[in-house]
Amino acid sequence: MAPGSSCALGVNFAPTAAGSLQPHVLRGDFVVCDQFVDRTWGRPDTFYPDGPTVAHVGAADPYCPQLRALAIETATAAGLRVHPRGTVVVIQGPRFSTRSESRWFSKMDWDVVNMTQYPEVILARELELCYVNVSLITDYDAGLEGSPEIQPVSVAEVERFFVTNNERVRELILSMAPKIPAERSCPCATAMGGAVIG
Repeated sequence: MAPGSSCALGVNFAPTAAGSLQPHVLRGDFVVCDQFVDRTWGRPDTFYPDGPTVAHVGAADPYCPQLRALAIETATAAGLRVHPRGTVVVIQGPRFSTRSESRWFSKMDWDVVNMTQYPEVILARELELCYVNVSLITDYDAGLEGSPEIQPVSVAEVERFFVTNNERVRELILSMAPKIPAERSCPCATAMGGAVIG
């Protein structure tokens, strides 16, 4: 699971660095994702790979609604620029996108790009953990259409930006943690109900 996870609490915080695919999603913004698109391959993505038990866990709303609401509320109260929803396209990596791929992702109206959220979010769902992603925007992927002054992402740029903003991410998580309700009212705790076959 992701750095910053709190599995013992039945929750998993997943702060990530991500690239923006849209002009209104700025570097330094936070995006509390509510959807993902998987563009990965070959990653073990289930705890039921070989049978005879098979599981088809629901993924229509893959992120915990209770933790998402808490993240949005906490970030807003802290005066952070936060987007209350967003679709992350998860790419295989370790390479970054080509300009054509980035243009395609943007035209599909996806908001951010990242390499790590899948299969994490689905594995958390199979474990019936609450999972919330907060993406810190560090770059603009391969650039933005019509903005030639924006350079494609580099490792140095991501690392430099994430390090200088790491304290903001840490403070957000530490502010959220004490507010997590003792009783879960979300569907995460029963996500596997009816999902197992055999």
